[in-house]
Amino acid sequence: MSGTRRLPGGEPRKASQRNSRRAVTSLNAVPIWRASMPVFWKGRTGIFRRDVGDGEHGEIVIDGAVYPVRIEELRSARRPSRASLVGRKHGTAVERAEDQPL
Repeated sequence: MSGTRRLPGGEPRKASQRNSRRAVTSLNAVPIWRASMPVFWKGRTGIFRRDVGDGEHGEIVIDGAVYPVRIEELRSARRPSRASLVGRKHGTAVERAEDQPL
């Protein structure tokens, strides 16, 4: 019976288990923040200043003030791509609701 999957003890699988697929784990990709990149943090736009070196914290500048932040709290503040724009009317872009900052 080559090609058939069996349980570790050699027994055949149940019918409900035969065509099931393993769950795919999603990797949480953490962006690499570089100095002078625009970021959103707590509803405000700022500039990423530096990573403090522990892999968890960084510094951002908002209106001239420097804030220590957790890097996982940051979101990119880059302009949306053309694909994320729903429509254009008289030269203004309309963004989708999921692209809006919280």
